Amino acid sequence: MTERRLPPGMTPRLLSRDSASVYCGMSPNHFDEHVATAVRPLQFGKRCLWDIRALDHWLDQRSGITHALRSVDDWAEMLGGDCTGERR
Repeated sequence: MTERRLPPGMTPRLLSRDSASVYCGMSPNHFDEHVATAVRPLQFGKRCLWDIRALDHWLDQRSGITHALRSVDDWAEMLGGDCTGERR
């Protein structure tokens, strides 16, 4: 069988359980308990693979990064004013 490799520096889009757990910085058992229950894998026959973008999205939500991606109008509305700084 020919060995298939990605070019150096290229990360695969889909990761096995072991690779996904390493990507998230945790053991496979910790991954099963905390991530695999929240981020569904894609299933190809008996093989389950996690989308790196779904993992990134979950991690962004958990760390609060997604709040930083809100528009200025969204932040102003949350704070009770508009973009000009006027309070409602």
